[in-house]
Amino acid sequence: MSTAAVPRSPHTLARYAWPAVIVVLLIAMALNTKVLSRAEVSAINPAQFNAKTFATAQYPKIVSAVEAKAKGLNEVAAAVVADPAAAGVKYGNVAGTDKYAIPVTFTGKITEVDADFLTVKVPGLPKDSVVRVAIGPAVNGTALRDVTGTIKFKDFENQTDYQQVANELKAKTLANVTGKVDAASSRGKNTSVVGVYVTNTGPDSSYLITPVKIETAG
Repeated sequence: MSTAAVPRSPHTLARYAWPAVIVVLLIAMALNTKVLSRAEVSAINPAQFNAKTFATAQYPKIVSAVEAKAKGLNEVAAAVVADPAAAGVKYGNVAGTDKYAIPVTFTGKITEVDADFLTVKVPGLPKDSVVRVAIGPAVNGTALRDVTGTIKFKDFENQTDYQQVANELKAKTLANVTGKVDAASSRGKNTSVVGVYVTNTGPDSSYLITPVKIETAG
């Protein structure tokens, strides 16, 4: 006599079916999984921003641009007195609210020297003019960063990276330019300077220059 099959409940069938479904899914996932090489992972995930590396690459370009575009300080000073904003637009690039970084060049006699500045008497400027070339902490990395107009805040992830670039450009100037100046023996000598002047950063007739090139005679 045959025995009738006992039907299984839906719950029983589900209990047996789920392991099979899971196995199928795992196999499908394995077949669609690609193991990436270290190079492929690096290509997908960009390297962390390095301000020092960026500044090292950009510094020679900035120096070349400043040297190529520098106008006589006498010409720039006269234009700034007449209309600071118009002079900034004509000769330089924005370096903050109501400020412009302008490439300038001049030759004059060094009249005062300390650890922070060379004070230079520049012929042709008004008698009350004071021209100081930063050789210490007053070197303005922000001026160097902004003077070409090609390094923009929007190109960086955050303010920290943007500011760190300025800090690294300052370090480059201290090492490559001002660090090679023999300040102690400079008084009374003629000097030729190429650098960056930022408008609206001091008293009228005061010009603080962050140099990219200093040549002292004698």
